[in-house]
Amino acid sequence: MGTTYHDPMHTCQDAIKHNQTELAARLDLAMTLADQSAELIMTHFGNTRIEADTKSDGSPVTEADRGAETLMRRAIQSHFGDDGMLGEEHGTESGTSGYTWVIDPIDGTVSFMHGVPVFGTLIGIEHEGVPVAGVINFPALDERAWGMAGAGAWHRIGTAAPQQAHVSQTASLKDAMVCTTSFDFFRNEPWEDAYVALAKASHRTRGWSDCHNELLLITGRIDAVVEPVLKPWDISAIIAVLHEAGGYFTDWHGEHPNCSCNSPGLASNHALHAPLIEVLAPHAPKRA
Repeated sequence: MGTTYHDPMHTCQDAIKHNQTELAARLDLAMTLADQSAELIMTHFGNTRIEADTKSDGSPVTEADRGAETLMRRAIQSHFGDDGMLGEEHGTESGTSGYTWVIDPIDGTVSFMHGVPVFGTLIGIEHEGVPVAGVINFPALDERAWGMAGAGAWHRIGTAAPQQAHVSQTASLKDAMVCTTSFDFFRNEPWEDAYVALAKASHRTRGWSDCHNELLLITGRIDAVVEPVLKPWDISAIIAVLHEAGGYFTDWHGEHPNCSCNSPGLASNHALHAPLIEVLAPHAPKRA
């Protein structure tokens, strides 16, 4: 059975044309915050294992996580005091402008703790609840992707000139590289059967860390990312960039397109979305 998608982001882009200047100013700040937070984070990152506290949900948090988010929130408050904020470490602050910043200071804290350089900083900007701009920054790799509704997605490594980012053109699962962070997340839900079905249906599967999977998808190096556990700060920035790169995001039923509150989630090059839904939907949580 095929799956039909409704893509609301085109409507969103039409609606925000008169706010492009406002949105661009926020993206400029997000790029600056990516630089500033990277400097702080890298003072903690090295060859030794980093100690962490355990949060109430069982996930780790370090001094660098908390410090980087505090730095970003103070700057946002200073420049755009009417905007809302939602961050993994310091919660929610309401706003009145219609814009909300959705922040994950270190996505991939486990990698960061163990000296693995594929952790990233996610800075998403939503307008009336829709992801419209984002920055995905990898301090230890010196690599970044960013995008804004109507302005494309961009990718830069080191000091090289930015290049426009595009998802892959892979159209068949038998040819696809599909990634997910870890089997652990499937086991803990538990959706082990979904992991097995995905591995059997795809050409190859790999487990690269957290938002690094999404960077590879946005830049066409892999074809899809499947995650059973997501919070808004894990995906908001990614959705905005992915859409501009030609990709697509929904839950495992193919519903709630480009919504940052889905768990579990499926991000793809769009061409593979329907066949991946066929694989995942039988294992997805039942609809409410």
